[in-house]
Amino acid sequence: MDDGKPLVEHYAADGTTKSMSGNEISRGTWALVGETVCFKYDSDPECYRIEVIENTVTFTDAKGGGMRYDILKGNPKNL
Repeated sequence: MDDGKPLVEHYAADGTTKSMSGNEISRGTWALVGETVCFKYDSDPECYRIEVIENTVTFTDAKGGGMRYDILKGNPKNL
C-alpha cells in the first residue's frame, strides 16, 4: 500500500520499470548502484538505500524516512 492505494511495481532487467498505484500505471527507469536504487519517472530521480530481508524490501530516503513492501516473484500484474 502507498498513500492508501495498492502499489505494484515491476523492475525489468533492461532498466525500465512500471508502477501501478490503484488503476494508474506509470513508466520510468531504475538503476542500482551498490545498496542504492534510483527511480526516474516524470520528475527528478528519487534515490533510496535498499535493504532486503527474506520477502520484504525497505526503501530509505536521504532524510531517513522509509517505506516497506512485500516482494512478489515474477510479474503478477503483467506490467
